[in-house]
Amino acid sequence: MTDEPRTVRLVIDTSAVVAWTRGSLAVGELIAEIDDEHGAVVLPLPCLIEAAHLTGLLEQLRLDALIAHRAVYLLSDDPQDWQALATLRGLVGTPDRASAAMLALDANVDVLTRDATWYTPVAGGKATLEFND
Repeated sequence: MTDEPRTVRLVIDTSAVVAWTRGSLAVGELIAEIDDEHGAVVLPLPCLIEAAHLTGLLEQLRLDALIAHRAVYLLSDDPQDWQALATLRGLVGTPDRASAAMLALDANVDVLTRDATWYTPVAGGKATLEFND
């Protein structure tokens, strides 16, 4: 184990969080691989909130386990970014996706999502990693 800071490798959106709570191998294995490489996975707070809502809080234990994972970092948006987030929301359709897109752009990493077309207007859709399972 190292005390060196982790490098952000990925942002997970609401669809990835919901999939993880339902036991998605694709999402779970990717988080494990990033952890093995001492990387970090960013979980935007709005994505956690929306995933909790979509699952009816029935998967709270799994959500708590995700938050507690050593490679997962729960981040909120900087209030000073509200205008950029509002613009991104117009492009991607929802506030949680806007947050995921903003954090991915800031870290220069991909958003893990079930549907890459949601992010097509952002960076030409090249900032996504789509999973299926």
